[in-house]
Amino acid sequence: MSNVSASPSDLAGSLGAIVGDISQLARAVDVQGAQFAWLLGAGASAMSDIPTAGALILRFKHELYCSAHQLDVQDIDLCDPRTRKSIESYFNGSNGLPPLGDPEEYSVAFETAYPSAELRADFIAALCQGRWPNYGHYVLAALMAAGRLHVVFTTNFDDLVEAGAHSLFEGAEISPRPSLVVASLGEPDVAARALQKGSFPLLAKLHGDFRSVRLKNSVAELASQDAEMRHVLRSACGQFGLIVAGYSGSDASVMEVLTEALKDKDSFPTGIYWCHRPADQPTLEVVNFLTSARTKGKTAFAVPVDNFIELTGAVERSVHLTDNLRRCLKERRPPATLLPAPMPAGPTRPFPILRFNALPVVRLPNQVRCLDEQSPCELADVQRAVRTNRVRGLVARRSGGQLVAVGHEQQLTEALRPLGVSVSDRTETLNWDADDVDPADLGLAIDALTLGLGRTEGLCHVLTRRRHQVRVDDPEASSLTPLKSACGGTLSGMVPKTSLLWAEAVRLSIEPRNGAWWLLVVPEIWVSPLKDPSAQRTEQITAGAFIRQKSARRWNPTANTLLDAWVHLLCVDPGPRQVKTWNLGQAEGVDPEFEIAGHTAFSRPLQIATLARKPQS
Repeated sequence: MSNVSASPSDLAGSLGAIVGDISQLARAVDVQGAQFAWLLGAGASAMSDIPTAGALILRFKHELYCSAHQLDVQDIDLCDPRTRKSIESYFNGSNGLPPLGDPEEYSVAFETAYPSAELRADFIAALCQGRWPNYGHYVLAALMAAGRLHVVFTTNFDDLVEAGAHSLFEGAEISPRPSLVVASLGEPDVAARALQKGSFPLLAKLHGDFRSVRLKNSVAELASQDAEMRHVLRSACGQFGLIVAGYSGSDASVMEVLTEALKDKDSFPTGIYWCHRPADQPTLEVVNFLTSARTKGKTAFAVPVDNFIELTGAVERSVHLTDNLRRCLKERRPPATLLPAPMPAGPTRPFPILRFNALPVVRLPNQVRCLDEQSPCELADVQRAVRTNRVRGLVARRSGGQLVAVGHEQQLTEALRPLGVSVSDRTETLNWDADDVDPADLGLAIDALTLGLGRTEGLCHVLTRRRHQVRVDDPEASSLTPLKSACGGTLSGMVPKTSLLWAEAVRLSIEPRNGAWWLLVVPEIWVSPLKDPSAQRTEQITAGAFIRQKSARRWNPTANTLLDAWVHLLCVDPGPRQVKTWNLGQAEGVDPEFEIAGHTAFSRPLQIATLARKPQS
């Protein structure tokens, strides 16, 4: 069974047909979580500082190269690209090692560097010593505790999955406490009995445990993987779908089992989701496996995900967990990379003054309406029903799983009834002073504010998944005269040599800073969506050049005048302006209300004290 990297031509059609989305996977786990088994590879442990196979291959080659040339390993710097290239060239299909990218490269290099099985076991044990579970392992433990994950298979030697499970089970004070069944290599009967009797959660280690000399990491060892453990994996494929994370499919012993399982009519009942890094395309064998699964009527996707924590983070946000489990996860969440810094204080100089494109938001909406679901419903389906029926309303799902809405309640009721979703008589209060504001609340707020500001005379809103804009709709409106003057007399038109329309616009976002909320306004050029996909490349290039040309000369004085015009237009300077999204009647529903000040933030530089130099005597 060959396992080579897929060339772009090999993947051009196949990969495009099976590409999936991380949010789609997360929603599947929410609905069918307990019906999926997980298969973890080295990538799941990489963020716990355990080297991946690729990093170890380079380390083995480094040591072998130094031994062959009688060099001190500390004198050969692998950070030097020329040195690394020399080492890779030396072992590329020669000097005892297979070519670069060969599926046996890791096992041959490991066995060549450390011929003894006991020595290899000690090497692995040293790698695993002092390592701690990462946040992804804790999320898996929470899924186990919630009954959303029954079986995990891993090719890793470390104990991070079980360490994370034991830590979270104890911290959450779960009663009765789940008992994780761990079956290492040589213990297939433990795994088989757990599968048969439903003794979950189960962790099955396909290549062994670092505490044991019995590991699978050389060519011969991988080829002779226990037939009983292979049978356990095959049986699990008949009961569960499969989510693969951090595993490239590089050893034939596992891939043969998965491929053989496709022959069973009832295998992978909830589908297969194979996660891979966006920069690293799946191997041709993985693509063929997923494509073959699709031809047999099974759900199969290749899902691009940057890393294991991003994957499990998306799952955590989608899955309904108890407050106790969420508290435990929050306690184990890694600190933010960017931390808030205190504002500088002290006397300031009068000039120069810096102007910011931020308007104070004096008041934000204070409540949302709760929606009830007869059965779990996809948020995308709910939002599609709202758009299709032209409902004056917005819907979101909060982190705890609750569907909430704002807008005309009778219209929402009629549009959502076919989906089994109803408008309740309950409301929830929005806490804008919280340290961790729910992303759903913030999304509803910027959507609602964009709609409200889009009702300004002469303007309209542009609301997409990635952009919130208010643009010029009627360039002849009298209220747009100051904006027209700031822009040189023209507010909209046709992009030359294209079928695309353009208009002056402003991009909107809401952000907290220094204990207050701000509306950020960024003047820019709106261009209409493409109509003819065949002309996409040409029209995109032409439109991009047109936007750059119009924006190139908007230096400080012009930018300041343009910002003044937009602030006056949006806030009726000097403000403040009261904005309602739809101007609903009091009994018609929850209508978000905002109050925006009509002046932007300013900043002055701190006064730097200068010490007079004491004259020398």
